[in-house]
Order: sequence, then C-alpha cells, then structure tokens
Amino acid sequence: MTEIIMSEKKSFRNLSAEFILLTVVLIWAINMPLVKWTVEKFDVFVYNSLRFICGTIVAAIVYFSRYEWKRIQKEDWGKLLTVGFVAYVCYQLVFIVGIRKTTAGNASLFLATAPLWTVFFNRILHKEQISNSVWLGMVISLAGIITIILGSGKEISLGGDVFLGDVLMLIAAMLWALNTNLQKPLLVKYSASQLTVIMLLVGTPFLTAVAIPPAMEMDFASLHWTYYFAMFLSGTISIGIANYFWSIGVKRIGPAKTGNYNNLVPVLALFFSYIALGEKLEMIQLFGASATICGVWIARREKKITNGILE
Repeated sequence: MTEIIMSEKKSFRNLSAEFILLTVVLIWAINMPLVKWTVEKFDVFVYNSLRFICGTIVAAIVYFSRYEWKRIQKEDWGKLLTVGFVAYVCYQLVFIVGIRKTTAGNASLFLATAPLWTVFFNRILHKEQISNSVWLGMVISLAGIITIILGSGKEISLGGDVFLGDVLMLIAAMLWALNTNLQKPLLVKYSASQLTVIMLLVGTPFLTAVAIPPAMEMDFASLHWTYYFAMFLSGTISIGIANYFWSIGVKRIGPAKTGNYNNLVPVLALFFSYIALGEKLEMIQLFGASATICGVWIARREKKITNGILE
C-alpha cells in the first residue's frame, strides 16, 4: 500500500513537472519573435545585458521573498560557478556571435540538436541508461525539426562564409545540453530557485561587461518605449522565471526527458512568428511540427521499474 502511494505521488510530481516544462516551452516560443523584433533596434550585446539584469532582479525577488538562503557548501562553489559560467556566459556569447555569422536556417538546425546532446552528456556524466523509447522519440522529434526548417524556405548552406557561425551554433547547442546536465547533482542539494539566482549572479556581470563598449555608442533616447517593454518582458519572464521552471524539470524528471522539451520550442515559435511577424507557414512545416510533438510524446511515455514500483 505504501509503495502504491509513493508511486502515485511520484507520478503526480512528474505530471506537474511536465506542465511546468510546457509553460517554459510556451514562454520561450513567444520570446523568439519578441527578441527578433526587439534586436532590430537594440545592439544584441546591450539587449542581452539589460534583459539579464531584469531577469536577475526578478529571480532574486521571487527567491528572497519566499525562501531563506541555504548555506553553500565549500565543495560546491566551484560547481556552481561552472554551471553559471557555462549557461549564462559561454552559451549566451557563443549563441549571439554565432547567429550573427550564420543563416537563420542553419542556426535553427544546429540548436535543434541540443536534446540529443543532453542525452549524450547524461550518459557520460551520470552513467544513466537511456531507453530505446527515449532515443526513438528524440530521433523522431529531431527529424520533425529538420522538416520544419527545410520547409520554411530559409537559406541553409554549410561551409563557406558561414562555416564559423555553423560551428559556433553547434557549440551553443552542446553548451546548453551540458548546462542541463551539470545542474542535476546540484539540484539534489539546493532548490531550483536558489540555483537560478546563483547562475544569474555569475553570468550577468560578465554579459554586462561585454555590453559596455557598444552601450556607450547607442542612442537610447531614440528608442520607443515599446522596445524597452519588450526587453523587460523577455528578461523577467523568459530568463527570470522560465529558467527557474527549467531547473524544476531537471530536478523532477531528469536531464534527458527535460531536454527533449526543447524540441517543442521551434514548433510553437513557428506559429507565433507566423501570427506576429507574418512569416510564411507551409504544409510541410505542419507535418514536421506533428512529427516533433509525436517524438516528445513517445519519449515522455518511458516507464521503468525500481524496487518493484512502476514509475
């Protein structure tokens, strides 16, 4: 009877985590056309710095208004600094430079490999076995993403002038996957909200330092208030709140399954871009979106038996 109750509680927690991750997907999908519209006027480094400052403030307010700071163990400081540096310095800078040097089609294609790298690093770092259903779901959802990109009519060209950008976007996908896995052991000791605050406090100063030179040349007064409002929304919700939710997902259902939800972001972003920016939407892209959703569904249905309890 006790085992049944434990199983039911774990199933509820997993279901709750999946709803939280779907919320993250929705936030990040809406954020894509929002960012695309905003950076038409903002310098990308200045924009990134300002939204991270907003995100850090919101994450800190949420945490300190609800929780008490848990003392960081001495042996964990290095790990925490590493996670923050990988997620909010290395990834962000590589992503921004990479997307400026390659095509939008290539950028989407390489970032779509992040969930597969998440599974790879999960196997290497945590020695966890990955079931066939998760692998199958990942491959199907990745195929769906590639179909969406090929059907978008966007330019996709490997090599040549965009080769450096292609390499950087692939590295960005690997860095995000590595970040997802590095969080896992820390989330056993610290709450998702505290980890989010620490990571932001590590990354934001670096991003701000990089943004100082271009900020000195920007004419901030010439920007309409709507651009500042869009930047504020992106920082507070997409960074301050969504990254906290993402850490909850990693803690409850693990890096592999959490990483697979990344594949849904381009699918929803496709529809939001069609509505908000007027980008075209073809039938083959709808087919790719269906395949991606199907792949995520297959991966999330994995069940295993531990100590006689069906999880």
